[in-house]
Amino acid sequence: MARVFKNDKGVMKKITIFGAMYSQHVSNFVYMLKKYADYQFYGVNKKPNYILGEEYYKQAQKAFDDIYELPQSKIWIKDIIQRSLLACVGVFKYSRKTDIVQFHAITPFVLPLAIIVKFFSKAKISSFIYGSEFLRANIIGFWCIDKVFAISDSIVCDSTFVLEKLKKHYPRYEVKMRCCYFGSSIIDKLIEIEKDSNINRINSNNKKVIMCGYNGTKGQQHLKIISSIENVAKDFYWVFPMTYYNDDKKYIEEIRNLADDKGLDYIILDTFLTEEEWASYIFSTDIFIHMQLSDAFSSSISEHLLLGHILINGSWLSYKDLDDNDVFYISSDFESLDDNIRMCVDNYKEYEPKLKSNKEKIIKLKSLDYGIKNYWIPYFDNL
Repeated sequence: MARVFKNDKGVMKKITIFGAMYSQHVSNFVYMLKKYADYQFYGVNKKPNYILGEEYYKQAQKAFDDIYELPQSKIWIKDIIQRSLLACVGVFKYSRKTDIVQFHAITPFVLPLAIIVKFFSKAKISSFIYGSEFLRANIIGFWCIDKVFAISDSIVCDSTFVLEKLKKHYPRYEVKMRCCYFGSSIIDKLIEIEKDSNINRINSNNKKVIMCGYNGTKGQQHLKIISSIENVAKDFYWVFPMTYYNDDKKYIEEIRNLADDKGLDYIILDTFLTEEEWASYIFSTDIFIHMQLSDAFSSSISEHLLLGHILINGSWLSYKDLDDNDVFYISSDFESLDDNIRMCVDNYKEYEPKLKSNKEKIIKLKSLDYGIKNYWIPYFDNL
């Protein structure tokens, strides 16, 4: 039997979520909401094979009162038709007994489901747009997003950058739009780990540690970074996290060869790391260089800012959320990277108070715990 809860207003809130139930994003989101608010949650699982680790599967199973699974077929066309039809059945079933239906990621697949909710239930529609599905949309994608927005009661995103883009592209729906920071559970874990004085630091040969990028894809532009550090190459210990990559493995070898040619004291992290091993590297970092081609405010940036590291960010990457909250970081192009690294070290004491003040600002922007209590519970209670 499903559990019955009541919120502070004494009114039971029942919410249907359509999305990847076993992804870390949806699983953590619902789990934390259940921690602080008495809601019932029903899930229609968008991707039956989207399980990133047993912990998220078990967490979602515990957090949701019921999950409507969409079976998978090995035959591509059959799988599409089968999942589309059963998604309609699941959303129809749950929307008729819930107060809110929230769609996570607004794709063309969502449009028929939103129409079902609008015409066959009294549930309010919350369209949670992550950003990528809008920023990378084609003509069909933009049209579908427009139609979903038209019948939505609320449109929500977790970035003021995305919010401003949405307002500009869909001005007629501006009154429905708002920003609720989604947050990352990794930020909360780092806050807890930081309290532990027994964190093992890496042996960096008494050099300051510079971490470059956060994965092994070419978009992180490691080769251009290494080629730009002529004067400071041998003065620091360089860390290249590459446990995740989707490019040819030869790219990692190119980085290794160039780093050797430059005489860098470095390590490439290209194998799985335990949480403790990763903590030893990230807590040992002094400067984080982030100069990838494009980005929409990655969690990795937030992790380093939270821990008081100096962020050297590509000058072509704009973060309205950071700028609006007066978060301190250094902007740099490749031509001035060498000088900016040296400047960071020479002026570290001057920067230290600003780096410390970054922590509280990042918690408000990127802590899942803070976001759930201060943004999402008020959002659902008032929807």
